[in-house]
Amino acid sequence: EKIPENDDKSNNILKGRTLLLIVALLYGTLNVSLRLVYQLEFPPTASALSAARGWMASLCFVPLLINKNGTGTATIKPTEDKGNNLEEMKNNKYQLLKAGIELAVWNFLAQGLLNIGLMSTESARASFLTQMSVVFTPIVCLLCKQSVPSAAWIGCSVALVGLTILSSGASSSFMISFSTGDYLVLGGALSWSLYLFRLSQIGSKFDEISLQAIKTALLAVMYSIWFGCSTYLSGETISTALLAPWTTHIVAWLALFYSALGPGMIADILQQQGQKEVSASEANIILSMEP
Repeated sequence: EKIPENDDKSNNILKGRTLLLIVALLYGTLNVSLRLVYQLEFPPTASALSAARGWMASLCFVPLLINKNGTGTATIKPTEDKGNNLEEMKNNKYQLLKAGIELAVWNFLAQGLLNIGLMSTESARASFLTQMSVVFTPIVCLLCKQSVPSAAWIGCSVALVGLTILSSGASSSFMISFSTGDYLVLGGALSWSLYLFRLSQIGSKFDEISLQAIKTALLAVMYSIWFGCSTYLSGETISTALLAPWTTHIVAWLALFYSALGPGMIADILQQQGQKEVSASEANIILSMEP
């Protein structure tokens, strides 16, 4: 018996929402795992932690890539034109690399601008400003001539009100003025919105494992450059930084491994799968529900 098209679409949307809820739960555990590392007597710097986590996340993709290549899974989703010439294969790889670079840049800016902004913006205020992405995402969609359902606007408004209540309790002068740090945090929020928007646009065109593996590896390179620059500016040598006291703690490596595997590799793959069925605006609302 043929399944009605509407029922099939509804099931796919429900699947996408469920996957994004799982991603939100995984993201909620990220702060817990990283807090374990930062509570060490001699914790790593933000750049060292990011670089280590980035390369561990990249290594987590290796078994999946080996298995995918062994089974012959397509890197790019097939189209009606099934040309198999060498020029098309090169173009497909170029498109995959281009997409991976773009997603890596938006992801890096989202985290990097937040980290820099936190140097001069209190955490409660930064938490609220970061979640402004639930408003930025539908605006980005509109500017790119994509329709945003009224239900998404209602969800964004409710999410923003809730986040305001949760975040504003710690500061009496919560929204009186904006500092440079505030604008940097808002830039990070906008970068995250652009990441979600572009992932919804291009995610269905590429295999999740291949695209997210490339993005993660490029992020690891960017974090390593950040680590190298910050080490140089601090007057340390790279060898001294690599042999920092925190590197001898097994708890630190276990926490980093979990953060790279769960909120890292698994969350990235599930998010791309979920956003194939759910709009960027709705995806942002769901992801903002992280505990």
